[in-house]
Formats: sequence, C-alpha cells, structure tokens
Amino acid sequence: MLKKYLFTLLKNLIIIFGITFILLEVILAIYIRTAEIKIELPTYTFQNTFGFWYDLNEDFGTLHLPNDEYRQKKYCFDVVYESNSKGFRDVERKENTTTKRVVALGDSFTEGIGVHMEDRLTNLLEKETNNPHLNFGLAGNFGPIQYMTLYKSMASTYSHEAVLIGILPSNDFIDDDYEIGLKVGGNRYKPFLTGTYPNYETVYYADRIEKSKARPFQPNFVYKVLKNFTHSYNMYRYLKVMQHIKTIPNDTLFDASRIPSYFNFTPQQFNQMQYCIEEIKRLAGDRTVMVYSIPIEKEIKAYREHGKNPLAKQLQAVCDSINVEYLDLLPKTNDFTEAEYEALFLSCDGHWSEAGNAFAKKHIESYFSYYKK
Repeated sequence: MLKKYLFTLLKNLIIIFGITFILLEVILAIYIRTAEIKIELPTYTFQNTFGFWYDLNEDFGTLHLPNDEYRQKKYCFDVVYESNSKGFRDVERKENTTTKRVVALGDSFTEGIGVHMEDRLTNLLEKETNNPHLNFGLAGNFGPIQYMTLYKSMASTYSHEAVLIGILPSNDFIDDDYEIGLKVGGNRYKPFLTGTYPNYETVYYADRIEKSKARPFQPNFVYKVLKNFTHSYNMYRYLKVMQHIKTIPNDTLFDASRIPSYFNFTPQQFNQMQYCIEEIKRLAGDRTVMVYSIPIEKEIKAYREHGKNPLAKQLQAVCDSINVEYLDLLPKTNDFTEAEYEALFLSCDGHWSEAGNAFAKKHIESYFSYYKK
C-alpha cells in the first residue's frame, strides 16, 4: 500500500514538474521575443556542443576552435559560424601569395556576428575590389591590445599590402582596462598594458592560459540538452552575465543614464589605444594602415543630442602624426532618420545588420585612398 502511494506521489510530482517546465518554456519563449532580451535561443539540435570561442592562443588569448562551427540563434537572426584551420571566421588563406591583400583587425563587428559571411564588411569589400580581405576579427571581449598582439604574433606573417583596423569605442576602452578587468574577476587569459605611455609592459591576469575560465571542456549530456533545447538554461546564463556587469562600479563604466564611452574615456584609456595603433603602424612598415571607428545605436542618439565628438578629434590627430588615414563613421549617420540608423543594427543583438555592414563598406571604400587606386 505504501509503495503504491509513493509511486503515485512520485508520478504526480513528475507530471506537475513537467507541466510547470513546459509552461515556463512557453512563457520565456514569448517574453524573450516581446521584451527583446538579447540571449541565445535553443536550436533544438546538438550543433552547439561546444562554445563559440575560448582562450586558446598563448599571445592574444581569445580564438575559435579550428575547423569548427557554431550556430547562434536569436529572435532576429539564425547564423552558423564556421572557422578555418587557424580558428578565424574566414576561408582558408595561404600565408604567402603575390595577390594584393588586406588584413582586417577588430572585434565582433569585424568578425560579423549576426550576419552570414557573404553579408559582412570584409566579404563585401573583397567582392567589390577583388582583393582578398583576411578577416582576423574576433568576438569574446577582444580589444585593441589584442588587435596589436594578434597582428604582431600572427596576422603580420601573412603577405598583405594594407591593414584595416575597426575601433569600437563602446567597449574597446573597457576591454583593454586592466583595473576594470580585475573588478569583474580577472579570470580570463588576455594581454593588458601596464605602465604609462609609451613605456608599457604586457601582462596577463593568469600566468598560464590553462587557468582561464574560458577553456575548452567536454560537456556532459545534461549540459548539451539544457543549452540546445531549453530557454530556461540560456536565460540563466544571461542573468549570470548581467550579474557580473552590475558588479562594475558606475564611476568606472557608464550606465544607461550616462553618455556612452564614445564620449567618455580617460586619458590613460586613450593613450593605450593610441599606442596600439602606433605599434601596428610600426609593425606594418610601408604598408597602408587605415583606421575607422564604429558608433553603436545609443552613441548615434547621444551625438544628435550634444554634437560633441572628442574621440574623433584625438584619433584624427594621432593618425595624422603617423601617416594613417582615419574615418569616423559617426558623422556619416547625420542624414539618417531614426528608423534608418536603427536599421543598421540587429534589434536582438546590437551588432551591425546586413544594412550596417553595407553602410560601413560604402563609406570605407569611398573614403580611404587605398580603395581608390
């Protein structure tokens, strides 16, 4: 009798739990889309057994697993990313060739998060000019210090005649700030600069890459199911990330009520960015180096309110001093309506949409002397 009672009780609890979980999934699926929560959605496949990026490189840290693929699905896009044998989202490239080529450095905007490869900036430029654009852009909190380190340790070994550098002020200053990194844990393997301009020393939080929190791991079956088949687990991961962000003091980073970092940076942060640009130019030698800065949506709004742009003025002066052309994409949005500039970005993610990549391609190609030859 007792066994029968316990069996019935267990069965009822399983049914209640199952119904509750299904209701939670339905509610989250609706809420994520209506509230426009910027998290990954379940793919209902086992395509995403591993993560999209890890700390893999001893010099610059972040990199994708070689010859890998990852499907990222959000409410406004569904894209499969594929990496080449070196771990970059690009086709295979020979190290040496007589073909004129461009090395592209940057973060997730350069890599083309949220769009198919054929629709991202470097592919559009390559198709238009018939000059290969080697895409060394990387997501995963990747800043100018890493652009510089990547170029020095790897990208510069590929034959090329020009370097195209994408600066994203909304997080490049943050990504390169050693003190900010310490406040949010310091458990990544990535290079930082310590000291004062121009006498910097490269340091890493961890003394070995194996100590990074972002290392490859063999996921178990439960993890695979939760990540690929549930909204609940992906929401949990999102909330953990947001909790980390909230630990950063508001006097260190801007919050929603403050002017974006395109207009809010310290002299020390700018000096590091300046040093990285100068060092890339030094390493590039006689090759053409081009720098462009990328505004995000809220920075376009802020610029329309106050019209000030201190970063562009300072970057222009730096680039002029070392014979590097500089393009600020922010003023290029002046003639857009609100709907038009909003369309440049993915609503569920904040990266460039297809329209945003096309916008950048148009102005880069028409502005830089290299593309007018």
